[in-house]
Amino acid sequence: MQTFDGNLDHFDPRNPNAGDDRTPVQFYMGAMPDQTATEKEGRPMFQDMEYIRIMTSKDAIIDRPIRDVDKQRWPRAYQAWKATGVSEPGSAGTPLSAWPLMTRAQVEEYKYFKIFSVEQLAEATDTLGQQIMGFQKLKALAKAYVEVSKGNAPLLQMQSQIDTLASQNASLVDQISKLTTALEKMSTKKA
Repeated sequence: MQTFDGNLDHFDPRNPNAGDDRTPVQFYMGAMPDQTATEKEGRPMFQDMEYIRIMTSKDAIIDRPIRDVDKQRWPRAYQAWKATGVSEPGSAGTPLSAWPLMTRAQVEEYKYFKIFSVEQLAEATDTLGQQIMGFQKLKALAKAYVEVSKGNAPLLQMQSQIDTLASQNASLVDQISKLTTALEKMSTKKA
């Protein structure tokens, strides 16, 4: 089924993608939170994912992961974006932009050196660090962050299990309450 994002007054059912060539779109690499990896590692973890930003009007912007239909609606824009190589090489982990110790300028500087995540920074070579002011301090902080967060992983896993058990417990209490009410009604009818 095809979808239409826009003004219904201009919708043509024979050509549902009419006007798409005039709709400004931007393809980019975004970071999607990875809950399983976050619980395992004990720190925010993300996976690279292709995103699209569709400017339907000045006040309406759709920003979401790419769907196959988007590649079909804007094939030239998608192919041009893929051909430019503008996207960052993927790396799982905590993006530098999500790490509070990094300024926006530092994030951009480290991108130049192909360092996109805290984990990559923690493992970066010292020779690379000779080119970046304050590198050794940030690398040490990144290593400490990774190590400390690994220690937090069991706590996050336990919290997740506690939340699951609490939910199951609430469900069981509700079921017991319903059964008790039903039994009381049955015993009242017999009496």
